Amino acid sequence: MLEVVANLFTRRDPRREARLGLARIISRYDMTCLSYEQGITVERRDRDERHVALGVWLFPCKATAKAADLNIASGVPAVTHDLRSEGFGVMTPVSLKHKHFFVAVPDETDCWRFFKCDVRHNSVKPGNWYLLGLQVDVSILLDGKQRIRFRDHIGEICGAE
Repeated sequence: MLEVVANLFTRRDPRREARLGLARIISRYDMTCLSYEQGITVERRDRDERHVALGVWLFPCKATAKAADLNIASGVPAVTHDLRSEGFGVMTPVSLKHKHFFVAVPDETDCWRFFKCDVRHNSVKPGNWYLLGLQVDVSILLDGKQRIRFRDHIGEICGAE
């Protein structure tokens, strides 16, 4: 309740904050791939799309879920197809039927950023891949214990330290 009252006075916009966080990630990758867009044809979605392949984690959640509801064990690895200021295109080798996800995205400093996203489309692609169009709703902050559990979990699965 205190957070709601504080937000009335500070005029926080969680969706705007999430989009700014995602825009920072996109711009960092743009700086390392400046010549990437040469030769790419214009398409109907000619906005701020960036074709960047990043390994991400998807965690199914409910529409009303908060950061404390993140279930680390439910994580599904995926790869981004494209990034936009509004969200992600994510490729998975399995069909996911959920309508909402927490998405963990690494930036180039090996820091993970977390977003709550809504599924806008779920398309079948050649080779038995699935493309999820995810719109960013809000960015979420994990507490210290959740971050440690997340790093331990992906370390166990991926064999990393």
